[in-house]
Amino acid sequence: MSQTITVTIDADLEEIIPTFLQNRQKDIVSIAEALTSNDYATIESIAHKLAGNAGSYGLDDLGEIGSKLEAACQTNDIDKIKSYCQSYGDYLAQLEIKFE
Repeated sequence: MSQTITVTIDADLEEIIPTFLQNRQKDIVSIAEALTSNDYATIESIAHKLAGNAGSYGLDDLGEIGSKLEAACQTNDIDKIKSYCQSYGDYLAQLEIKFE
């Protein structure tokens, strides 16, 4: 059984977090498609945006995954790309948000 990742976020973001997370799920689909065609430029672009935006929503660990994924794409490290893509999906699947 996977471990839950609980993140406490400012209540001011409660209305926009669902949309942010829905878009991250779309990223997972786009990444899966890009992986099948070895389109690492698309993955790098998604990772770059994730690295820049996640922290603004209080999801610093997710932003770190984005940074590592972007760096792996820049060096064409296929094993790391696949690993960080998996980490991205796992993080979202395990994420539980609390607002305060």
